[in-house]
Amino acid sequence: MSDGYTLLFGLSANPPTGLGGHAGIVRWAATKPSFDELDAPVAALWVMPVYRHAFSDKRDMPSFEHRLAMAELAFTDLPDVSPGRVEVRDDERAMCLARPDERLGTIDLIDHLEAVHPGRRFALLLGEDTYADLSAGRWKSSAELMARVPVVVVPRVGVDAGVDREDGPRLTAVSSSAVRRSTDEAFLAEALRPAVKDYIVRHALYAFARG
Repeated sequence: MSDGYTLLFGLSANPPTGLGGHAGIVRWAATKPSFDELDAPVAALWVMPVYRHAFSDKRDMPSFEHRLAMAELAFTDLPDVSPGRVEVRDDERAMCLARPDERLGTIDLIDHLEAVHPGRRFALLLGEDTYADLSAGRWKSSAELMARVPVVVVPRVGVDAGVDREDGPRLTAVSSSAVRRSTDEAFLAEALRPAVKDYIVRHALYAFARG
């Protein structure tokens, strides 16, 4: 048995937002040694970009390689986070490539991770909007998943799923979808970490980078 939990933060990374969004959630979680929802400390935080989105309306995304690269840039060198505390991983790609014809979900990823890392305990880190989908049963085997692994929920601006957390991170209303639509330089500079914005421009991934 491991000494603590590995906290899993899954996201599309399409693109990963800055300290007012995804990076702020990860920074907050990585600087907290424990959570009331968990019966042991947090030993590590793994960021897990999705390989193939479960929802068909969200599958029009840049390649996994682009999204993985952006995640590595977004969650590297976060302020106040100890080196090695946060790791961006591609476990979902390995799982999906091994089972190409199956409809896979987070419950399958937990199975995969527990098989590869016996004795390690996992918990989920979810934004309140994502938690609302899980609670509503929109995920594969939602009830089983919620009974099997603890969930740490982060309040999100403009979302009310009944989460009350006074010590939560200070987030803004920034979203990946707003970034994808925007050409406002001031907004984009605030919404994205500089290295992620530079990567998007270099590879012309979204509207503001295509001129």
